[in-house]
Amino acid sequence: MEELTLHLSSKKSKAVFLTFVIAVSGIAFLGSAESFVHSKVNYHEQSYTVANGQSFNRLLGDFEISFYNKLLLKTFIKINGLNLAQAGHYNIEDLSWRTFLKSIAIGAVKIYKFEIIPGSNLYDLEALIKNSNLTHDCKNFNCLDNRYKFIEGTLKPDTYFYNHLSPVSSVLKKSQKEFFKTSNNLWIKRHPDNPLQSLSDAIILASIVEKEAGNDDEKPMIAGVFLHRLALDMKLQADPTIIYGLLPDFNGDITKANLRDKNNSYNTYQIPSLPPTPISSISQSSLEAVILGVANEYLYFVANGSGAHDFSRTYKEHLKAVKRYQLNQ
Repeated sequence: MEELTLHLSSKKSKAVFLTFVIAVSGIAFLGSAESFVHSKVNYHEQSYTVANGQSFNRLLGDFEISFYNKLLLKTFIKINGLNLAQAGHYNIEDLSWRTFLKSIAIGAVKIYKFEIIPGSNLYDLEALIKNSNLTHDCKNFNCLDNRYKFIEGTLKPDTYFYNHLSPVSSVLKKSQKEFFKTSNNLWIKRHPDNPLQSLSDAIILASIVEKEAGNDDEKPMIAGVFLHRLALDMKLQADPTIIYGLLPDFNGDITKANLRDKNNSYNTYQIPSLPPTPISSISQSSLEAVILGVANEYLYFVANGSGAHDFSRTYKEHLKAVKRYQLNQ
């Protein structure tokens, strides 16, 4: 009887010891899991795409990690109830496994920026789209509203956010819609003495102001000069229009031949009025300067070397300013 008691006691001790070992091992394993999930994800790309219906198990198979570390991650996934991987494109750069897996569970997909800069043109935009993560479904910008017979200048400069492989049409249409809303609201408030006959003309002139102005403060002054010239049926003589007409092959220098070129439909040294289309995207400050402005007393301006311009009423004054600021005489 005593031997049986000792035998049972021994078996009980072994069971307790085994339970203790298992418990300690389990705690150690969970500790290892908690430690590993705080380590950085090692992947050959800076982002990762989860396909529709892709499981966490299949996801882990795409990463070069040991069998033991996969068990640690699977344990973390199970304990935290991360049952479903949300389809999408996710940032992975400098992320821990913990952050990465939880991001996938809640669908915190990577967000991209698409920035249209004031003064940029459609050539710039094409390059921007090409280097983006957007799906290009708007060839030659044919997805956009052509109500003014031009697309240039009808996209609102701003920063737009999108998901991986979103259609570019969704971004561009949003930009154009916002631009039309802004410009139409301004046109309703236009100054009664403003000589422009249509909003399309105002958009074209605003794009020239955008490219000519050195800062926002002088935009009303530059707009006033151009409005004065238009009221007098005087050529605008704006260098940026010549440059636009030479794109995409402009080499950086305007020559005398460029100034005399009557075949360049954007050459405002030759054409009697506005060019056929805008020459760039337009900030609201340029639109306001043109639509809410009126002709001022000036007809000329020249860059003064400070990032702004010097304004003149007469050609004689203008020549003096050119000698001073351009020829250093």
